[in-house]
Amino acid sequence: MPKIGCQNMYSTLKRVILCPPKKGMSQANFREWHYDGPLNQQKLNDNFKEFKDIIYSHGCEVMMLDSAENLFDSVFPHDASLVTDRGAIILNMGKKLRKEETKYHKKLYEENNIPIIGLIHSPGTIEGGDCLWIDEKTLVVGRGFRSNDSGISQLQEILKNDKIDVIGYDLPYYLGPSACLHLMSVISILDEKLALVYEKLLPTGFWSLLRDRGFECISASENDFIDSNGLCLNVLALSPSKLIMVDGFDDTRKRLEDAGCTVETFDGSELCIKAEGGPTCLTRPIYRS
Repeated sequence: MPKIGCQNMYSTLKRVILCPPKKGMSQANFREWHYDGPLNQQKLNDNFKEFKDIIYSHGCEVMMLDSAENLFDSVFPHDASLVTDRGAIILNMGKKLRKEETKYHKKLYEENNIPIIGLIHSPGTIEGGDCLWIDEKTLVVGRGFRSNDSGISQLQEILKNDKIDVIGYDLPYYLGPSACLHLMSVISILDEKLALVYEKLLPTGFWSLLRDRGFECISASENDFIDSNGLCLNVLALSPSKLIMVDGFDDTRKRLEDAGCTVETFDGSELCIKAEGGPTCLTRPIYRS
């Protein structure tokens, strides 16, 4: 069996799933998919290539996901599955247009001899963007429009023999059911005890947990959060404190660098800002060392 295991968000990324933008993504009904206006296909492709090149430059092994051409959001593979040290969990998407993505994740894991240790079944829903490892034995899940109580209960059952605590916290209504507000829309883990947060939308109980666990929290810029539709918060750690973020949000970047982080950026103006998914969303980590 190949090496697997991603029970943290920050150690060195060694193996990851990516999925290129679908050829017709620019023709999608942007209102139906909740994109911020019509998309330009060439810009989508260019944004993805720049991001992919950074991933390759850090020595990551990339597994490319092959999914149906009408699954435009499958370019964000973080959401359809979760990987633990024991194997993969196939999730169940809260966004109805994304329901079919999970079967392509299942197929990819089976073809690569990665064990599948559980599946989330309806009425339960869980999306990967709501799942955040605080440490190797604590998984926090945002309860909102994309992940519900039934899904959280099923995840707790799957992981109970691994002695993993699965803790749910309510997310705010914010922009409503159609918008994408995941837990990872308001926090990114950067290092063992370091996080980037948008405190105004952070669940109070979760804020208390972070404080009790000794986390240092860097506050994202208010202007950057608004200008980026929250995507300045979506930061991918390639290794401890070595990060990728979307270009153009210099105040938040400076705050990260002042905290000792190294930050690489890419143009995500089309693929990320307009399509509601950041650099973490563009990956499904399989193995971190």
